[in-house]
Amino acid sequence: MSLFSRRALMLLLLALPAWARALDFGFRPPGDPDDPAAADVMRDLAQRIVPVYQEAETDAFLANMTALQIVSGAYRAAADSNRTLRGRQQGKPFDGLAERAVLDGIYARALALEANERLGFAKAFARAFQELVTPLDDARASAVIARLEMPAAAYREPVQQAFDQWRAKGSIPQADAVALVRAWLAYQSRRSFAALLPELVAAEQSRRYAAESEIVRIPVRSGVVIHANVVRPGGAKTPLPTLLRFTLDPAEDDAQRSALKGYVGVTAYVRGRTPDGKGAVWPFVRDGEDAAAVIGWIARQPWSDGRVGMLGDGYSGYAAWAAARRRPAALKAIATMAPMAPGIDFPMAGQIYRNAMVRWAQEHASGLPLRPGTSAEQDTRWQALDARWYSIGGPYWDIDRVLLGKRSKLIRTWLTHPSHDRYWRKFLPSAKQFAQIDIPVLGIAGYYGAEAGALYFHQEHRRNRPQADTTLLIGPYDADSIRLGTAAQLRGYTLDPTARVDLPELRYQWFDHVFKGAKKPSLLQDRVNYQVMGADEWRHAPALDAPDRNRLRLYLDTRERDGPRRLSQSPSEGDGSAQLSVDLADRSDARIPWPDALRARQLPGRNSLRFASDPLPKDIEIDGSLRGEFDITPSRQDVDFSVSLYEETANGDYQLLFEPYDFRASYAGHRVYRHLLRAGERQSLAFTAERLTARKLAAGSRIVLLVGLVKRPDRQINYGSGKDVNSETLADAKRPVRVRWHAGSHVEIQTRGP
Repeated sequence: MSLFSRRALMLLLLALPAWARALDFGFRPPGDPDDPAAADVMRDLAQRIVPVYQEAETDAFLANMTALQIVSGAYRAAADSNRTLRGRQQGKPFDGLAERAVLDGIYARALALEANERLGFAKAFARAFQELVTPLDDARASAVIARLEMPAAAYREPVQQAFDQWRAKGSIPQADAVALVRAWLAYQSRRSFAALLPELVAAEQSRRYAAESEIVRIPVRSGVVIHANVVRPGGAKTPLPTLLRFTLDPAEDDAQRSALKGYVGVTAYVRGRTPDGKGAVWPFVRDGEDAAAVIGWIARQPWSDGRVGMLGDGYSGYAAWAAARRRPAALKAIATMAPMAPGIDFPMAGQIYRNAMVRWAQEHASGLPLRPGTSAEQDTRWQALDARWYSIGGPYWDIDRVLLGKRSKLIRTWLTHPSHDRYWRKFLPSAKQFAQIDIPVLGIAGYYGAEAGALYFHQEHRRNRPQADTTLLIGPYDADSIRLGTAAQLRGYTLDPTARVDLPELRYQWFDHVFKGAKKPSLLQDRVNYQVMGADEWRHAPALDAPDRNRLRLYLDTRERDGPRRLSQSPSEGDGSAQLSVDLADRSDARIPWPDALRARQLPGRNSLRFASDPLPKDIEIDGSLRGEFDITPSRQDVDFSVSLYEETANGDYQLLFEPYDFRASYAGHRVYRHLLRAGERQSLAFTAERLTARKLAAGSRIVLLVGLVKRPDRQINYGSGKDVNSETLADAKRPVRVRWHAGSHVEIQTRGP
C-alpha cells in the first residue's frame, strides 16, 4: 500500500460513522483453534478491522495491515502492503520488524501467486521462498529460516488463550484483536507450509554451506564412536577455526549458525546419543575425555586451522569445562551460558534434590521419545505428578517410581550421593586442573536461577589461577532467556533497555575477539560485568566481592510484636525471638501453585516470616551475594531454609532481587560433610547465598527479607529426623517443625557509593 493510498484511507476513515470507528469488535470464537469454523471467524474479524485500522507509525501500520489483509483474504493488497514495508526496511538494521516483513512477505506472496496465477500452493510457496530468502545474506536468511521452522504448536497456545479470554465477553478491543490476528496468522501459516519447508531449507542450505552429506562418525577409543554434524561456510578457501558444541540435545545443534559466523561449526553428541535424539546415555561420566578426543579429530581435518573453541549452555556448558580440564592442545577458548555443575546445582541445589532431575533424565538421558503435547501441557503433567508424590508422603527413594512408574538406575545412583562427595567431584576440575586452565574463558549467567554453576566455575578458576583470563557477565536473566534471547519482560519484570542484550550473539563477538583479533565486546570491560537493575547501567569490576566495599548489615527483629517485623541496623534488645512453625505433614497445599513472578503486588509468604526495613532515606545500590548468620534454636536435627530478598517500592510493588535460595542447614558452608543441628539448643548458622544480584534501590523503598522452611511438591522434604533424608517419610513429621531466630540473626550485602 502506497503512502498516498494510506492517506486516502485515513480521509475515508474520517467519513465513517462512529460505530465503524469503535475500538471494540464483536467476537465469538470457537472453543478450539483447530475448529474448522475458526478460519471463518478470524477472516470475519480481520475484514471488520481493515477499514477502520489506524496507526501513527508508518512501518507498524504496514506490518499490521499486511497481517490483517492476509487473514481477511485480500492477498494482492497484502502483498502490496508488504512490498512497501520491505522497501522501507532497505538499509536499516535487520531487526524484528524487518524479519517479520520477510516472513509475512513469503506467505502473502505465495497466497497472491496461488490466487492470481492459479499455481498450486506448494509451487507458489516455493517460488515466494526463493524470491525473498535467496537474496538475503547468510545471517538474515538463517534468522528467517529459524522462525519459519518454529512448529505450529508453539503458536497455538497464544491463540487458544485469546479465544478463551474473549469468548465469554463477546467482544474484543482493537489492540487485542490485531494481536490475535497476528498470532492466528503465525499459527495458520505454519500449518500451511510446514510440510514444504524441509526440502526448501535443505536446498537453500546446500547452496550456502558446505555441510557433510551424512552424520560424521568420530572414533574416540576402541569401539566407541561419537556422532557429529559438521557445517562449513560455503565460500571458505582456507582452513578455519572451529566452534564445537558437545551435547546430548539435538535441539542445541547450532553448527550452521557457527558456519554463518565464519567458523566451521561442529555439534557432537555424547557417547550413546545420535543426532535424532535416540540412545540412552549416562550423563557426566565420559564427556570430558570424549570431547577432548573430538577436539583432536577436528584439529587433524584439512578444513581446520588447528584451533577449536567450545560453546555450551546447561549440560553442554558443563561439557566444555570437562574438556578444558584435560587441556587438549587444540582447545583455545570456551564460552558457556548457565553451565550445569554436577553436585552443585544439579541434580540438587543447596544439597536439596529437585524433582526436575527426574524429568530431565527422562527427556535428555533415556533416549525415549517425548510424550506428545505442548511444553505447557508437559509442565502441567509433571506438576500433577509432583503433587501426587507430595500427597503420598513416601520416601524420596521412591521419587522415580512415583513420577516414572518404574525404577531408574540413574536416579537411584544420584540419590546415593546426597553430599558433594567423590562421585560428583570426579566430574569437575580439581584445584590443580583449574590452576592449569590457561585459555580464555567467558561465562554468562543470570540473577534468576541461572548462576550457581557459572559462579562456581568462575570462582574456582580465579581462586586456583588468580591470573586466569576468565570473564563473567551476569544480568537479570533466567536460563531460558539466556539461551533463547532476552525480551522486554521476564516473569512480570520489565528489563532496563541496557539489559536487553543478544547474549548468544555476544558470545560470537567474543569468539571473534579471541580467534580473529576483533575488538572485545564493550560489555566485557573487566573480569566481572554486571547489569544494575533500576539504574539501567552495566558495571565492571575485577572481582565479585571487593574487600574495600561497604556492606549493609541488617538484623532480624526478634522482639515480640503483632505487626510486621523489622530489619534494622542494630540487633534487638532483650531475649525475644521470632518463631516459625511449619506442619510438614500438611498436604492441603499440594495443588496450590508456587508463584514465580519477579515483580508482584503480593509476597509469596507461605511457610515464612517477613522482615522489612524502614523506608530508605536515599537511593542505594546493592550488588553481590547475600550473606548471613542465623542465631537459631531449631526443634529438629536438620531443616531446609529458604531465603528471598525483595525491594518493596514506594507504590507497594515487590521486586525479587535474586532467585530464592534454598539450602539444607546441615550442609551450610560446606557441601562435602553433613553436620546435624543440635535440636532444642541455641546455635549459629552462617551461610552465603549462591546467588548474585545488583539493583539500585530507590529512596522510599524498603528492603524485605523472607526466611522460611522448604515444603514444596517439587522438592525433597527434610523432616529433620537426622536420618538419610531420602529415607524419611510422612511418619517422621510427628509434630510441626519450629525454628526460633534470636537477636544475633542478620544478613548483609555489598553496597556501592558514598
